[in-house]
Amino acid sequence: MKGQISIEIIAGTIILLIAFSLILFYSYEKNQNIDAWQNYLELKSDCREIADTISSIYSTGTKTTIEFYFEKDFIIGDGFVDVNGFSCSYYGIAEQKSVNKGNIRIKDLNGVVVIENI
Repeated sequence: MKGQISIEIIAGTIILLIAFSLILFYSYEKNQNIDAWQNYLELKSDCREIADTISSIYSTGTKTTIEFYFEKDFIIGDGFVDVNGFSCSYYGIAEQKSVNKGNIRIKDLNGVVVIENI
């Protein structure tokens, strides 16, 4: 009779350990998904910040300048901004170039938006 009780306790313990392992694996996977979404939303926000600034400078016109600090390198293409592989579009005409992180100046120079490190 004593042997029967210990086998049941061992079997119950094993079932509980398996259940806890499955819960741990599931929560780890969900954490990874949350981290990926946070990264995606951060890149989207950064990309929109640059694209919206370019569009705003272009539509405001000549002699408009904005200076700010940006924490990532980005690329300005023909109608798009790329921040670490995430692209978004802007309205206007801008000089195509790669820009390093740091202090940035965006200005309108005779109808063309120019982006430069300062």
